[in-house]
Amino acid sequence: MVRLESLRLPRRKLRRPAGWRRAGWLMLGLATTGITVLAMLPAAWIADTVAARTQRRVLLADASGSLWHGSATLALSAGAGSQTATVLPGRLQWSLAFWPLLTGTARMVLTHTEAMPAPVGLTVNPRGWTAQAGAIRLPAALLEGVGAPFNTLRPDGLMRVDWSALQGKFAGGLLYGHITLRIEQVSSAVSRLRPLGSYRAEIDWNGADGKLALSTIAGPLHLDGSGTLGRQARFEGTAHAEPDAATQLVSLLSLLGRRENNVTRLRF
Repeated sequence: MVRLESLRLPRRKLRRPAGWRRAGWLMLGLATTGITVLAMLPAAWIADTVAARTQRRVLLADASGSLWHGSATLALSAGAGSQTATVLPGRLQWSLAFWPLLTGTARMVLTHTEAMPAPVGLTVNPRGWTAQAGAIRLPAALLEGVGAPFNTLRPDGLMRVDWSALQGKFAGGLLYGHITLRIEQVSSAVSRLRPLGSYRAEIDWNGADGKLALSTIAGPLHLDGSGTLGRQARFEGTAHAEPDAATQLVSLLSLLGRRENNVTRLRF
């Protein structure tokens, strides 16, 4: 009797056509090349993108590194057509995660060696963006780019901007969140009295418009008022000087508005 084990048929190896093998190697080569190109994208690429998306209000100069891990000198301007930009001391540094990009989301961590006390996470997708709560210190000279009355006053001093978690929508340019702006030890090119004071502005953004409330922390020049920001921006308030500084601030107050009942009315 012949055992069944002895009747095993020889196994035949399944071979893929040569075209399949070549296609596989081609796909692997393309994937490797693509990953290499992405890894080598220079930091200058993101600098150009940021300048275009912000209408040249945010400029990244002297960019070094790559798209994924890079740094640059941060400069801020009044936008397209502006002849000057304020350069912040130190370097802005970023780190961009790769894998979230495959789902259409960019996740980035931003730090600044001089202006930011802690890193801030930023997430961007086709619908909009979100930013973690954070803070940044900026020169008050940046306010000149806002327009009147700052372009006349040419303020000097230090600003600190603190914000809650912010959310923005690309459609309609909507913004949601709370921002606190402190301007400390402010001086002006049109006044010899230095400093004029320190001030706080509370800003609540809810979509296309924001609400602004301004108050004085300390100083010989008192500024108070409220208004709106966005499509129909306006501000109304009052300004007055402490008695021992009234004479020195007459010219400055006349630039700010019309005098009524011992105060200067502010309307912008």
